[in-house]
Amino acid sequence: MILTSNTRVQGGSMVTSIPNEVARRLGANPGDPLYWIEDGAGRFVVTTVDPATLEALKHHEEVVAQYREVFQTLAE
Repeated sequence: MILTSNTRVQGGSMVTSIPNEVARRLGANPGDPLYWIEDGAGRFVVTTVDPATLEALKHHEEVVAQYREVFQTLAE
């Protein structure tokens, strides 16, 4: 899917509208923060999830994978 939006100047910032379909897929609502994460290749990923939360979830998944058997035993 390719969607386009135009930029405009508002105050001292350049702004754009987010197409409704993109907002719906992001789960974004008016007033929600959007995080712009540079991917290192000169592009940006836009998400509604705080990068600190993403990092914590990544570490959580690593710990769960490493200690899966221990957690299964404790759950019994």
